[in-house]
Amino acid sequence: MKCLQFLYDRTLRDDYRGIHKLQHYRWNKEYIKIVLENLPKDKMLYHTQGDIYDDYKYLPQELEFCEYLAKVNKELKKINFSISDMGMRKIVFVNLQRMGFIDRFALRKNGKIEFCNIERKYQYRFVKINENGLKFLNSKDIFEEQKNLGIALDNVFSGLTQDILDILNSLQPQYISISEMMFFVTYLGKIYQGKILTKDNIVEFINEFRSLKARQKVVENVVSQYCNPKNFKGDKTNKRDFHNWKNESQTMFNNFNLMSLFEHDEKQERLLLKTTLKGEKIVFKRSSVIKEQYFKEHNLDKNLQFELHHIVPFYYAKDIDALKAIDDWKNLIYIDANSHKLFTLDKKIKNAIRLNFRDLDAVLDNLVGDEIVLKYTDNIKYKTSLQNLLVNYNKTLLGEK
Repeated sequence: MKCLQFLYDRTLRDDYRGIHKLQHYRWNKEYIKIVLENLPKDKMLYHTQGDIYDDYKYLPQELEFCEYLAKVNKELKKINFSISDMGMRKIVFVNLQRMGFIDRFALRKNGKIEFCNIERKYQYRFVKINENGLKFLNSKDIFEEQKNLGIALDNVFSGLTQDILDILNSLQPQYISISEMMFFVTYLGKIYQGKILTKDNIVEFINEFRSLKARQKVVENVVSQYCNPKNFKGDKTNKRDFHNWKNESQTMFNNFNLMSLFEHDEKQERLLLKTTLKGEKIVFKRSSVIKEQYFKEHNLDKNLQFELHHIVPFYYAKDIDALKAIDDWKNLIYIDANSHKLFTLDKKIKNAIRLNFRDLDAVLDNLVGDEIVLKYTDNIKYKTSLQNLLVNYNKTLLGEK
C-alpha cells in the first residue's frame, strides 16, 4: 500500500516529524488573554534568564516580572491553570511570539537592546505586547476576537489551517485521528519521491490507512516500537521519538480547537469540524463538489501537481453568510504545488488575499505591498474570460465593493 510505503520512508528521514511549530502545551483562549492583558501596554518588561527554581532570589530589576507572574497566576487559578517562571519564558512566550502577539528582545553586552527573530536563538531579556496582541485584546466582539485568534494561529501553522479544513472536508467520515495527523497530514507540502505532497496525496494516504481497519493498531505499534529513542545513538537528529512526535500533533489539535470551525474530541483523539457557528448550522459544500464546479466553470482537467487554493481563507469569516461566500468556487484558484507551498513558507505571501491580473498572469497581494505573481499556465490555470468575475468576487469578500 502507498500509505505504508510512505510511512516507512518517512520514519527513515531526519525530518520525519514534519510540521511542529508550537511548544507542547495545553491552554485556552482565556489563558492567552490573561497573559497578554497583564503585560505592560507601553513599555518592555525585563524578565529573568536561564534556569529558575523555587529558591531563586529575584534581582531588583526582575521584581516587576516576579509581580507579573503573581498577577497572572492569581487569574489563571480561577480557570484551573498555573505557570512557572521558566514555563512562561520557555513555552508560553515562545508560542505567543510565534503567533505574532508579542515581541521579544535581547540585551547585548554593549547595552544595546536587539529585536529577536523567532527563527533564531537568543538570550532573551525583554518582552512586549505588540500591535497584533493589542488588536486581539481590543476586539469589539467575540467574532472579531475569533478572527484575530484564527489569523494568529494560522500564522504559527504557516497557512496549514485552510488545508486542514480542506482535508477534513474531503474525508468521509469527516475527522482526522491523531495517528492520521502524525503519520500523514504533518508532511503536507514536503518533498516525497521527487514531488511535493499535495492535499490529494494526503487524503489518499488517509483513506488507504483507514481501509486497514483493526490493522491500523498493528501499524501504530510497529512505528511506536521503532521510534524509541533508546534504539538510536547520537543526537536528536539521529534519533526517533514517537512520544514527542505524538505530542506535537496533540498540541496542534489543542490549538485548532481554539479556532471557530474546529473541535477536538480528546476522548477519541480526533479533530472534527464544528456543526454550528453563532447558533447557526454549518454546512460546508463537499470538497469534491466545489472542485467539480471549479473545473467545469474553468473548463479544466485535473493536474496532479496543481492544488486548489482559497484566496480568502475561512478564518476571515465572522458569520455564516461570510463563511458561505468564502466556501465558493469563485474564491478558488488552481495553482501549482510549488506556488502553494510558498503560501506556507513566506508569511507575507501567506496573507496575500487580494486578487488582480496583469495581462494573463494572476497577482495576489497582502494589502500592504507584498505580492506574488502567478504565471498563466505555469503557476495558475483558469479560464481567462472569468478574470473580471473573479476580481469582483474577491473585492466583495474583502469589502471593497
